[in-house]
Amino acid sequence: MSLSMIMQRNVLVPMRDGVALAADVLRPPGPQPVPAILNFGPYHKDGRGGRLSVDSVHRHFAALGYACVSADLRGLGNSAGCSPGAFAPGEAQDGHDLVEWIASQPWCDGQVGMWGVSYPGITALSTAATNPPHLRAVIPIHASADLHRGVASLGGTGSGFWMRADWGPRMAAYNLMPPLWQDGAGRWAKVWAEHLEGNIPWLEAFSTHPGFDDFWRSRVVDITRITCPTFQIGGWRDLYADCTPRDFCAITAPKKLLMGAWKHEFPDTGREAPAAGLWEMQRWFERWLKGVHNGIDEEPAVSVYVQGRVGFWRAEPDWPPVRVTSRAAYLLPDGSLGNAPAEAGPSSSYRYDPTVGMYSLAWDPWTTALDPALPRDHSADDARSLCFTGPPLQEPMELVGVPEAVLDLCASALPLHVVVKLSAVAPNGSSTLITTGWLHLGDAVERPTRREVRIALRATAYQLQPGERLRVALSCADFPRVWPTPIAAELQLFHGNTRVLLPVCPTPAADDAHAPDWGPLQSAVLGSPNDLGGAQTWDIQRDLMNDAVRLAATRTERVRVDGQTELQIDHAYGAAVAAARPDLARMQSTTTVRLNQGAGTTELSCRTLATTHEASVDVAIHVDGQPFWQRRWQFKGPAQ
Repeated sequence: MSLSMIMQRNVLVPMRDGVALAADVLRPPGPQPVPAILNFGPYHKDGRGGRLSVDSVHRHFAALGYACVSADLRGLGNSAGCSPGAFAPGEAQDGHDLVEWIASQPWCDGQVGMWGVSYPGITALSTAATNPPHLRAVIPIHASADLHRGVASLGGTGSGFWMRADWGPRMAAYNLMPPLWQDGAGRWAKVWAEHLEGNIPWLEAFSTHPGFDDFWRSRVVDITRITCPTFQIGGWRDLYADCTPRDFCAITAPKKLLMGAWKHEFPDTGREAPAAGLWEMQRWFERWLKGVHNGIDEEPAVSVYVQGRVGFWRAEPDWPPVRVTSRAAYLLPDGSLGNAPAEAGPSSSYRYDPTVGMYSLAWDPWTTALDPALPRDHSADDARSLCFTGPPLQEPMELVGVPEAVLDLCASALPLHVVVKLSAVAPNGSSTLITTGWLHLGDAVERPTRREVRIALRATAYQLQPGERLRVALSCADFPRVWPTPIAAELQLFHGNTRVLLPVCPTPAADDAHAPDWGPLQSAVLGSPNDLGGAQTWDIQRDLMNDAVRLAATRTERVRVDGQTELQIDHAYGAAVAAARPDLARMQSTTTVRLNQGAGTTELSCRTLATTHEASVDVAIHVDGQPFWQRRWQFKGPAQ
């Protein structure tokens, strides 16, 4: 950071109910007021959430003449109060108050923007929907307006690995960590005591609210209310691959969409086909916070990376492109894909295998560090699915938009999921996942009947090359992404008019086909001296004797908090299920947080276990090796 920049640490901002949220302010020197940008999230402004990417981005924007504010959510980090739960409606109200407080400061000229990756991107959307008078533009990156539909319950299925073994348990640990900005007056200790007393692990909600009830309904952001310009950035292999384009379509304010091949990564540092995301952010804020007519609002609104063996970028005026047409691929009894419905005849049967899904590894956002070296062949899952494969293509086929499966089927028993995957099969037989769709057919109280169901798959942009074949794979599991249904069942598929509707996009005319006009990549700007490195492992095992699959994974991160303090986070997590006993599926994790300070060490250990019927969280905190605090939570979740 330039020595001329002014840094104000842990400024206490009063909310309308009197609770003080903690914020850091980085701004240029001098009396002249400047535009401001806000990042508002749960990942500790003084820890990994602030000291890594947020700090780097804010140093960059401060040098460009912006005041940059990073704030902790209520009840987390250095902010007072207790956490009201994940994605709570009150976050938007707090975000609104933060925006207006920033606008009232003498160093701000009244023009405020918001941005954030993941959760801070979600708070940018929810805050924008309240229309603070001084909020001029937002940039949500890898975010969603509807977390139940987009992450927690895909197609009505039960939340799985991300909520109950990975992110959910990690947040149970983060939300009970001591504040990392420890003032001499001891405010931090009072805030920590308040958090320990009142913060309930977010895992509780993911276990006890599986359906779209009032808890989740209150957390859906009505983005049609957003009036400020909104620039959405997402990745096709991220959690929010479907949410970001869908939200873009619903927004009526000036808007822009950038979709790359990434997971939970910043565009400039993407492992595949990086893009000038930081440059585009600069232009967006320059246009809407500084009033500079730089042309960004006159360019094509959509920039998408078309994936495939030969990937490429394309600029489009809208999403999906208007030239996209729907083409039906019919699922035929002989396992092929045809251009016409099958004649009346035998149906196909499929026995539920709960181990399917483990090989869609490239689509887990927490494995970012392994991609793209990581193998993406998921033929092992195809082998345990009901597959229909087309002939080798004679010319490229580009799919851009939302495929939809229309299936005539009947389940022998409920509950049961239906999972549909599209993949590209190479001449050597390897299968690369294009996109997936999910549907929960019904619960045990319902009577199984033959029905036609429609399953929207996640949005995608993918071009298959000549020689490749399109495959549709049907199964009843996507483990560990979604929680498996507990009883054995069989799915009967009636061919006839069963089909997948493909969004086929013809190549645009030469005069209309062009890539976005990128500025420079700025990946070096995003590096942080506070990042002390980390490591990752991901091990999949198949037990042939018991026909079971197990995942064991680890992730380690080390962050410099300040000159005397280092934060280390170790997360070990896993999942297991046997083909014969899906009711015994389990997911578990251990998160250890070590805060090493010159004056001593604080260590927090959080262990979680999730099963079909319940979840538990055990937290123990030691200070300088001595027991300090411990608690156990146990939640009864409804069986599926």
